[in-house]
Amino acid sequence: MADVREAIFAFIAARNPGLPPGAVTGETSLVTSDALDSIGILDLMMHLGDRFGVEVDEDSFDLANFASVDTLAHFIDDRRSDA
Repeated sequence: MADVREAIFAFIAARNPGLPPGAVTGETSLVTSDALDSIGILDLMMHLGDRFGVEVDEDSFDLANFASVDTLAHFIDDRRSDA
């Protein structure tokens, strides 16, 4: 899961070059924080899907999976294990 977590942090940092280091933690919400906008979340899901070979379809695209960076990392890691 650490690799998924690092991929999420790297994606957010690339999208927000002015974001101070440490501004986004494992507990940071991807829905309510300013880390990503709605298009950024969609782009992140496509990026993670391509990178880790998981498909995130409409049925599994639940905002609860974006409660935090760690929650999303667990979700992607679980999907990767199922593939």
